[in-house]
Amino acid sequence: MPSEISFLLLTGMIFVFTYVNGFHDGCNVVATLIASRAMRPHPALAWAAAVEFLSPFAILVVGSSVSNTIQKLVGEAFYTDPGSRDTALAFITAGILAAILWNLTTWRFGIPASSSHALIGGVVGAGIAAFGTGAVSWSYFWGKVVLMIFLTPAASFLLGFLILKLLLRLTRHAGVGINKFFTYAQWINMTFLAFNHSFNDSQKSIGIVLILMGIYSGTEVSIPLWSIVCAAACLACGIAFGGFKIIKTVGTGIYKVQPIHSFASQLTAGTVILTSSLLGAPVSASQIVSSSIMGVGAAERYKAVHWNVAGKILLSWFITIPIAGSLGALLFFLFSMIF
Repeated sequence: MPSEISFLLLTGMIFVFTYVNGFHDGCNVVATLIASRAMRPHPALAWAAAVEFLSPFAILVVGSSVSNTIQKLVGEAFYTDPGSRDTALAFITAGILAAILWNLTTWRFGIPASSSHALIGGVVGAGIAAFGTGAVSWSYFWGKVVLMIFLTPAASFLLGFLILKLLLRLTRHAGVGINKFFTYAQWINMTFLAFNHSFNDSQKSIGIVLILMGIYSGTEVSIPLWSIVCAAACLACGIAFGGFKIIKTVGTGIYKVQPIHSFASQLTAGTVILTSSLLGAPVSASQIVSSSIMGVGAAERYKAVHWNVAGKILLSWFITIPIAGSLGALLFFLFSMIF
């Protein structure tokens, strides 16, 4: 197959993942907004899609530390070697496809698993199968991926808990009009959350594009503008169609949220994602939003939180990287024969 055609096909596959990521993870940003009846589903998704389209262009100003982390998960020397291009192509194809397949599986059952961890697991698993364990940058993997699997949910739970406690104290003598305030204030918070989600998640796809370009060019490359445009458009299109099963699970399955709960959850999630992006950590919006709802619910009525649903969500967080990694390795062995 001519290299131009294979490059276009693989680039298309990357942005198929980005689209799936949009309706799988992106829908989390509107889940509580819809559940609290602050906005109807389709206008909420349209607004979020507009914000998610604009956000990735902030990379041009702020930088792209998250995409750098993704790009360096597997050492560049292994996939930029012209003599191992066939192996590298099998590696990147397997990693992307593993992430897509796991995302579609969890979406089918309405489980808010992490698209980010599916992609990381697929790429790392395929990378180990292709180049061996020495190819993986374990400092990035353990420090910016695995550590964040534990740290960001804990931070989201605690911050959501504390913010709601503070809000309940500040509004304990407020009249019924306070509900209207939190209803409309959610619109601002959702914009903040959607912006930070797209800024973090778009960089994951861009990081894979940089790996792919490195395979074909044999050297390190800078971020092309077209990759930002495509990532922005695919995320926006994905969220515009909405993953309604996951919206239902996150919005109503964990805790029955009212406007004040949604406000606290959105503020918590947006803050944690923004902090993680500045640290260059490719985090999971589904993890962070779900944990913030658990924290908010526990702050008001611990027993009203549906901990059985929360337990299933927690399980999906821990199994995503191992399953996607195993799938990536298996697909590599299949594609290595094809390539």
